[in-house]
Amino acid sequence: MKTTLIASFTIVTMFSGVAYAADARIPVPLPTPAVQSGFFFNPYVGADYQYSSISYEAIPGTPYSYSDFFADSFNGGDVHVGARIHRYLGFEVGYFDNASSSKSNILGTSVGSSVKFDGWTLDALGYFPLGESDKFELIGLAGVARTTGKSSLTASSAVEGASSTETESRVGGGAEYWITSKINVRGMLVYQSADFEGVDNHIGIARLGVNYQF
Repeated sequence: MKTTLIASFTIVTMFSGVAYAADARIPVPLPTPAVQSGFFFNPYVGADYQYSSISYEAIPGTPYSYSDFFADSFNGGDVHVGARIHRYLGFEVGYFDNASSSKSNILGTSVGSSVKFDGWTLDALGYFPLGESDKFELIGLAGVARTTGKSSLTASSAVEGASSTETESRVGGGAEYWITSKINVRGMLVYQSADFEGVDNHIGIARLGVNYQF
């Protein structure tokens, strides 16, 4: 009788433990895209801090460059939406905006200038998971940017401005780290072609931000 009671108690205790574990509903971590197979559709949204540096052309027939007249460093940001469709491939659409940057006392005169640019991007992203972990990935980028640049020169109370829009190619690379299966942090370096009627040579962009995957 005593043996039967002990056996019954043991069985009841085991089933109670199983029931409790099931009722606790312990979440099972979802895999990151780095370990998913085949084609799928994982949309995401994100935002970056963006630092941009413009490389200007020399002014023909003069000892000067357009960098002597216009600022070449800009702080700004971008927001973007995208989708990972394969372990190694994704696409992204973004909008970027940079704060106006100015220059004063140009060539020792009272003339000042201001430059601002913003635009839209469309990029294809290639992903390269590293090591046995599914959390760290290298990224390659290739795409196009539709950029609008606005500049002005100010002398006394007179202001002369100009605006130009162009579509140029861009390439880049970077890396991202998955904090959870939904959230990652990402850093990118991008080289973007630029001309703006012979004024610019290219734009270098550094981005650092966070993405949330649905």
